[in-house]
Amino acid sequence: MDIVERVFSVAQAIHAQFEQVKCCKHQCQRLVERIQILLEPVRILRAQPRKHISPHEEGLLKKLLQTLGEAQKLVTKYSQASWIQKFLRAHSVGEEFVWVNESLEDVAQGLSLLLQAEQKQTFLEAFQEKTCRRQDAEDLRDDRDFLDQVIASTEGPKDLAGEICMDRQCLESKVDWMQGELNKIVRVMECLKKVNVGKREDITEIKREQLTFYRHLQDTESYDLYEGEYLKYPVAIKTFKRPLTTDIAKVRDIFEREIQALKKFESPNILRMYGICIEEKDGSPCFSIVMEYCRHGTLRDVLSRHRDLSWDIRIRMALGAARGLYRLHQTEEKSRLHGCICSSKFLVAGDYCVKLSGFELAETETSIKRKAKKNWKQLSMLAYAAPENLKDSSYPYKRPCEIYSFGIVLWEIATSKIPFEGCTPQELREKICSHHYQDPVGEDCPAELRKIIERCRAFEPSQRPSAEEIVDLLADLEKSRNRSS
Repeated sequence: MDIVERVFSVAQAIHAQFEQVKCCKHQCQRLVERIQILLEPVRILRAQPRKHISPHEEGLLKKLLQTLGEAQKLVTKYSQASWIQKFLRAHSVGEEFVWVNESLEDVAQGLSLLLQAEQKQTFLEAFQEKTCRRQDAEDLRDDRDFLDQVIASTEGPKDLAGEICMDRQCLESKVDWMQGELNKIVRVMECLKKVNVGKREDITEIKREQLTFYRHLQDTESYDLYEGEYLKYPVAIKTFKRPLTTDIAKVRDIFEREIQALKKFESPNILRMYGICIEEKDGSPCFSIVMEYCRHGTLRDVLSRHRDLSWDIRIRMALGAARGLYRLHQTEEKSRLHGCICSSKFLVAGDYCVKLSGFELAETETSIKRKAKKNWKQLSMLAYAAPENLKDSSYPYKRPCEIYSFGIVLWEIATSKIPFEGCTPQELREKICSHHYQDPVGEDCPAELRKIIERCRAFEPSQRPSAEEIVDLLADLEKSRNRSS
């Protein structure tokens, strides 16, 4: 077992042992909470090949493992009934927790570098020294108050069995408090997956001198794509060829209106937009859109290159993709639809974080470039079309239609295959519309994931789940696998 798996193994043992804690409950609870938060960046390392973990990162993991060992000793110690008498006599607890808590804070500083900028801020807030010292003082005070209650109710530690009995009674009275603390853990972990919008730079017009171009990534009929840098962030720069308009004022007006709407969609699972760059060359404008750079490329690229991905990574990518779609669907009362969900519209960052793309600054881009109409006769497009759209091209495109398309993407994540490969458009329509055919999922696919994929690809639109339900199901699946690993 490598060091990453040992970290998860010890953390899981501590979490399980906490249920048996009889003394110092508040301080032990705080340890468990901080350990759970620290596991978030460790999961990023877990997803990487062993050879990609640097000596510095391995050193941090060793320190974390050592600290977890000390934390486990404390939780185990206060889970033993024999310690109740010593605890009652001591009336001075807390010093032994100091070293463990300070060590966790030190490790957190190093591991925070693995997180994206928007996650890092929330992560470090949980380990701010001032906040931690205040929390530790409160926990110590609460544990001492608890001790006073036990001593008062038992009139001194006379009989161990009686102490245990009274201890249990007091613990039962703390059920509501414990539930509240567990809810706090859930809220903190959820915060790590959200963007702190107030801390992010606004989408803006960017000056050419603020951009650094590194290498050419893609050459299409309408634009060139480059890897570059903006404000020390790695970015992708889409520079348009032969723009449709030379009216800079018009493009600026559309851009200003569109960025107000885009602010609603900021999320770790939606591709980040930095802004637009407008240059004038020889009296003609040159337009570039600057966006977040995802070094793995599209989800389709990842699945084609790496067919041996673990199920943990596949499920994590599925959950990230679902969160991106949910963020888009739930933003307004009248939900916004993407309109072209497929595996090429999802991009994959370095930690296998999946981000939805293909709708950001859409109006601005449309005003700049000549764009061909969608050809729904192409097989690559038809493979994602819902049965109701295949049967009737005039059928209104609704949320269930988009969920079906997402079901095809989930199937791709589970199989790494290309949907309906080798079929002609006519064969595809006949298979789906006449025979309700679904490409099979491999036998090794986890049963829970298979059920989600089948529900998304249901022939009847009313039987398909919402994006919110998909996120919940995939999150539960990921948690259950983490617990069993």
